[in-house]
Amino acid sequence: MSQYIIIVISALDAGIDLAASDNSKDARASLEKAIKSTTSVEGSDIELLQRVIAKEGEGRIALASVLWEAKDTKPAAEDQLFQACARMDQLQLDADTRRAARVKKGLAPDPPIAKRLSYTIDDTVGPEASCTRYKNSEFLSKRLMWPESLIEKVSKLLTSR
Repeated sequence: MSQYIIIVISALDAGIDLAASDNSKDARASLEKAIKSTTSVEGSDIELLQRVIAKEGEGRIALASVLWEAKDTKPAAEDQLFQACARMDQLQLDADTRRAARVKKGLAPDPPIAKRLSYTIDDTVGPEASCTRYKNSEFLSKRLMWPESLIEKVSKLLTSR
């Protein structure tokens, strides 16, 4: 994993952590900067780039929830949510296309997956990279390990729109 990609993912995680706090000003600044940095990520490792996009989507949803709480930034919150969902939908479409191409070639639908440790600094790509998963509080708490304060913010965003 390139060191720059680790820095970008860590910056997104730091912003997500701030989004769980009451410090919305710093959370917003941190997430906006981290999300902007994802555009300079490059590489030939498709799975790694997909992880960055999935983490960016997570960051955008956290940012949208922070913006939603501030009444004057609701249009910006809607835009962040839209962008997150569009990027994650594209990610899923790409994964489905790759899976179909593998099957057409007579290969297994998915490449073999090495057993992973139960903890990781980044997300996996797949069903988790879907906007609908963020409506599931169990997914947010158990899979993403978000604190209750951030889960409540996202819930308000997704149910109040």
